[in-house]
Amino acid sequence: MLAAVVERLNVGVPALGGRIEEAAELTDMLQKRGLPQRTTTFVVPLGIQARPLAHATGAVIQDFAETIGVLLVARVHDQTGANALAKIRPLIMDVVSTLVGWAPDASFGVFELRRGTLVGIRDGALIYMTEFSITDQLRIQA
Repeated sequence: MLAAVVERLNVGVPALGGRIEEAAELTDMLQKRGLPQRTTTFVVPLGIQARPLAHATGAVIQDFAETIGVLLVARVHDQTGANALAKIRPLIMDVVSTLVGWAPDASFGVFELRRGTLVGIRDGALIYMTEFSITDQLRIQA
């Protein structure tokens, strides 16, 4: 699913300039490589949350929500990041409008916006995470 999200963002948000990467283990990668030297976006898995289990004749059905994050690492030139945050807000909203309501493949649901948050400012980079979730369903024949 991450690859499909990267492809969708590459097409739908040209302002990202194709600088979008999948990152299954972001923390480890950033510790080894450090922050990128230019504005970059990472698509990361954030987990799965199960909904209550349902039983039907001969089947077990369970909905779940899978969450991904779109982490924007933007190079900034002001110490507080206030100017940078104002400048990247349109970019964040482009990401939101590109993903919300869309589903990769034949998914059960579509992406919904969960939240966006400023992760911090470090080493001349503003880091902003936008989270999206999509509902899917398990159907297991009993």
